[in-house]
Amino acid sequence: MNILRYFKRYRFNPKKFRLGMRTFKTGLAVFLVLLLFYLWSWEGMQIAALTAVFSLREDFDQSVHFGMSRIIANSIGGFYALLYFVLERVFPSNPLVLLLGVPIGVMLTIMTCVATNTGGAIIGGAAAFLIISLSIPYGDSVLYVFTRVFETFFGVFIAILVNYDMDRIRAILLKKPR
Repeated sequence: MNILRYFKRYRFNPKKFRLGMRTFKTGLAVFLVLLLFYLWSWEGMQIAALTAVFSLREDFDQSVHFGMSRIIANSIGGFYALLYFVLERVFPSNPLVLLLGVPIGVMLTIMTCVATNTGGAIIGGAAAFLIISLSIPYGDSVLYVFTRVFETFFGVFIAILVNYDMDRIRAILLKKPR
C-alpha cells in the first residue's frame, strides 16, 4: 500500500533524543505555571501551560514577539466568542447559531489576525474562540472570556520570564574571565 511510504520518515532516531536548552526552558516554564496555579488555587492551568509551551521561543526577543501576537490573537478570539455568546442569548436553542455562528466566528478571527499582523498566532486565536464559544458555562460569559485571555497572558509572561532569566544566566556562565 502506498500510504505506508509516508510513514517511513517518522522513525525514532535515538541520536536526536536529547534534552536541549529550549526543551529544558519549556519544561521549566510549564512547571512554574503549574506551581503558581496550584499555590494560588486557580483553575484553567491548561491554557496557561499550553501558552507557555507555544510562547517559549529560541530567545527572549522571539518569545516577546510571539507572546504579544498570541495575546492579541487570543483577545481577538475572545472578542468574537463574546459576540457569539450574544447571538446565542438572542436566539436561544437555535441550531443555526451554532452551525453558522461558530464557523463565521473562526473565519472572522482568522481574518482579523491576518489584518492585525498576528498571523503566527492564528491557530491560538481560533483555538481561543472555539474553546470559549463551545464551553462557556451558562452565566459566566464575560468573566469566562477574560479568564481565558488572562490565562494566555500568564503563560506568555512565564515563558518570557524564563527565557529572559535563562539568557542572563547563560550570558553570565559564558562570560570569559579577564
